[in-house]
Amino acid sequence: MTALCTYVLTNDTGLAPNPYWGYCTLAVCTPNRQAARLHSGDMIAGFRTRREKNRLIYAMEVSEVLDMDEYFHDERFLQKRPDLRGNWMERCGDNFYSKNPDGTWRQHRNRFHIGDEYLKKDTRRSKVFISERYWYFGRGALEIPDVFLPLVGARGIRVKHPQTLVVRFREWLCGKREGIHDLPGNNPDVP
Repeated sequence: MTALCTYVLTNDTGLAPNPYWGYCTLAVCTPNRQAARLHSGDMIAGFRTRREKNRLIYAMEVSEVLDMDEYFHDERFLQKRPDLRGNWMERCGDNFYSKNPDGTWRQHRNRFHIGDEYLKKDTRRSKVFISERYWYFGRGALEIPDVFLPLVGARGIRVKHPQTLVVRFREWLCGKREGIHDLPGNNPDVP
């Protein structure tokens, strides 16, 4: 049985999710902080609020789940480390936590999550969801059919959806072209 984790994004900056460099990653957002128990083959979908006409910002099929420190040191994800002197895409990297030799977390320079408050929230449950199969719509968020309205919640994550609805959503989504469709909707660096 495939799980589907859904939630409402408050900001779409290109950080969380980060759909660049061949992978869609979710390292510092609601599903991580609320300890979503997801595995390879499960899905995550992020929506705009109901007031914003129930639109899908992105969806990803989880390929693997790594600890943040593993993610930081994995060569596949070096481009996802923020480069504050780079272009807007390089600045919004989500790979900025590693462990010190004493086991404490280190927050590296980044564009959006700065300070101890974020360090505590982001590393409390230090899982990174990684996807090679994803649909990122950004500012061109896709309007969803009414049948999927029960998937759009309010605060927090939702994972207890009827399996028939999950299957229908997955089938609908798989009929769309995978990959990046548009720019982030709330990134201050993107015109």
